[in-house]
Amino acid sequence: MYFSVLLLTTAALYALTASSTPCHNPKSRPTVTIDSGAIAGTVACLPSSSRSVNKFLGIPFAAPPVRFKAPQPVTPWRRTYDASKYKPACLQQFNYPEAVRNESIRWFNTPPPPAGESEDCLNLNVFAPASSYRSPKTVMVWIHGGSYLFGSGSLRLYDGSSLAANQDVVVVTINYRTNLFGFPGSPELPAAEKNLGLLDQRFALDWVRRNIAAFGGDPEKITIFGESAGGGSVDGLITAPPDPVPFRAAIMQSGQSTIRVLDPDPAVAWKKLLDVTRCSSSNDALECVRAVPALELKEIIERQQLVFGPTPDGGVTWADSPRKRRLDSADQKSLIARVPVLMGSNADEALPFAAGMNDTEGFLRGYLLGVPDKTIQNILNTYPIGSPGISDESHRLSAILTDFSFQCPARLDTDDSAAAGIDVWRYYFNASFPNTELAEGGGAYHGLEVYSIFGTYPQEGATKFQIEVGKGMQEAWANFAKNPNKGPGWEKVPQLGVFGGGARTGTGDEDRKVLETIDSKDVDARCGVWDELYNASS
Repeated sequence: MYFSVLLLTTAALYALTASSTPCHNPKSRPTVTIDSGAIAGTVACLPSSSRSVNKFLGIPFAAPPVRFKAPQPVTPWRRTYDASKYKPACLQQFNYPEAVRNESIRWFNTPPPPAGESEDCLNLNVFAPASSYRSPKTVMVWIHGGSYLFGSGSLRLYDGSSLAANQDVVVVTINYRTNLFGFPGSPELPAAEKNLGLLDQRFALDWVRRNIAAFGGDPEKITIFGESAGGGSVDGLITAPPDPVPFRAAIMQSGQSTIRVLDPDPAVAWKKLLDVTRCSSSNDALECVRAVPALELKEIIERQQLVFGPTPDGGVTWADSPRKRRLDSADQKSLIARVPVLMGSNADEALPFAAGMNDTEGFLRGYLLGVPDKTIQNILNTYPIGSPGISDESHRLSAILTDFSFQCPARLDTDDSAAAGIDVWRYYFNASFPNTELAEGGGAYHGLEVYSIFGTYPQEGATKFQIEVGKGMQEAWANFAKNPNKGPGWEKVPQLGVFGGGARTGTGDEDRKVLETIDSKDVDARCGVWDELYNASS
């Protein structure tokens, strides 16, 4: 499901976030040899840890991609590759009108990726404890979000230094092609090559399997994790896995691929693109679009607001019916990766998006096109103003969209997984702190938990409880990755691990718990209203 307005709404705070810094007078640069050649990284020190981290940035995991073609192996290099700086992100898409575009860039792309944007963007970053060579470490591979339209593994929010140093794991963050360049939707492409961005992710995972031992990681102990579109990508890897499966556990944060009520059709966007570029009359439309300069295509898709994303491809990368696959996976011939799963959402995912909106019914009628009036009224009756947490129309809409797009899909996926006999745990993030608020009363909005997991929240103004929540979440995620069968530290579904105790600015943290366990029914009471729509789409 695409939720383009709400993805990673924390980028405006990047300039303040904690990150690692080069250590003074390191004796030498860490150097490793992988299957494509030698690599020299840097040693970084963290203010919050006595441990140092070896950082290897911008490593190519594939050759410079040919537009609209699957990734190919990188050409080996002879000289030592300088992995001291990030390399370009893939081309980003922020749609017009200009006011909306500028606000999106302010939220999601400020500051922009350190090395800019390019079609030559298939690179990844490795963060490894300096002690990792003593014994093989658990590996955590991060897949960024961004509605499949934007995002990069090089954003400061995803600096893996804190997670690697404090939890003694190897962290990998990857790029993959997004928007038109990753999901073109052309009928001329074979089904197996329609989701190029997802193929990029799989290519990166294959690179990790082959090479992570050189950095001190254990290729048999890989956990994939991602947020929003990254969570959807993780679900895609579970429900249409590579063979052999290159991971042993998975974490989905505020994202999944099962519920596709509002998924756009990339083929429609592709047809519009052909009209605008005048390639529709070409004998070879694909080659015609390949000949258009990249920045010109970027301008077109942004001004025309063309939305591209994953499309079912027969289960090569994106299952036609992921829910059926999951429920049927108890059979001996399982089509999914039956690995332990940790999944969850935030308490106020949609609050920034709904701010200032005062016509919930009108919004829903435009948002849920084709949904019967009776269903719309049932939804509105389920979320009356005056009920807990719903003081006005904007909070009403926020509650509706939070449940519909994030919380209730998490409930559905985890319940289905448990029914199929898969080990599954669920979390619920419910905290907000002054130094990560987008606006007063912003709540636990979409993407906010990423700060805690990566330890990249602003150090200035961090409260003692905020630091404790960050440590608790890092430890839970790492514990799950290190021993997936044992879990993150609380009971499996239907139990729910709640982080943050409802902390909000100005309310005091004296009696709050970093983690407490409740029955998921305590927060899922309204989810039944969405079952009709979910069943129709899955």
